[in-house]
Amino acid sequence: MKKLLLAAAMCAAFPFAFAARIVTLTPDVADVVVELGGAKEIVGREMASTNPALKNVPSIGLFHGLSVEPIAAKKPTLVLGSWMAQPASIYANLNRVGVKAINVAPKDDLNGYAAGIRQIGQLIGKNKEANALADRWLSQVKQMPKTGKRYLISYDGRFVSGRNTAADELIKRAGGVNAAAAIEGMKPMSREAWLAAKPDIILIADRNQKLVGGVQGLTKRPEIAASPAAKKQKIFFLPSNDLFRYGLNTPQVIPKLYQLAQ
Repeated sequence: MKKLLLAAAMCAAFPFAFAARIVTLTPDVADVVVELGGAKEIVGREMASTNPALKNVPSIGLFHGLSVEPIAAKKPTLVLGSWMAQPASIYANLNRVGVKAINVAPKDDLNGYAAGIRQIGQLIGKNKEANALADRWLSQVKQMPKTGKRYLISYDGRFVSGRNTAADELIKRAGGVNAAAAIEGMKPMSREAWLAAKPDIILIADRNQKLVGGVQGLTKRPEIAASPAAKKQKIFFLPSNDLFRYGLNTPQVIPKLYQLAQ
């Protein structure tokens, strides 16, 4: 009887520590769960998650077009995601049908990401490990010397990251200036605006390299060919997971962006 009572008490304290079935809605959260030792409990993950530990885990769709049915079909005990999950109502919709879903990082900022790490730890019974990871991550996110270089971070050569985005913060931390700061969030930018931006460095999501025709394809566009970035051969293709969100490797991404300005 004492053993049963102890087990019940432990389950109450750590509701997902036993026979957990976790679905991750966004790649940033998936990486944290894996880092905290929860890979074996993940029964469904979002398609953009590239963590090797999850390569055999079934997909529940892309983070920007999620629906309840494929997630609920995994019979999860816990669904975790961040601000990236769309539609934003997915959390409420899942909870409405009895699936516990939590947005651990509703804000797209550095402190929000660290807070998300801590909350994930609380939810999966890895509180100590998560607090240590969050503290270490925050301490490693450095401010690089200012270069004054103008960065333009674009998903596909059309949509660009303006102010109040992770890309905007990464540019600032790398010592640069966001050439698309006149735009709020991520939006398409006109050819005239591309020309006026005069970026010194252009970064495009590598998944769209073929779509835009590589550097040669981009520089066929007059507004890009006229930029300092094109003239100085400073157009690069980088992983979208590095450019458009915070992740466990953000402390390493920032100095890489800084080096591109040298």
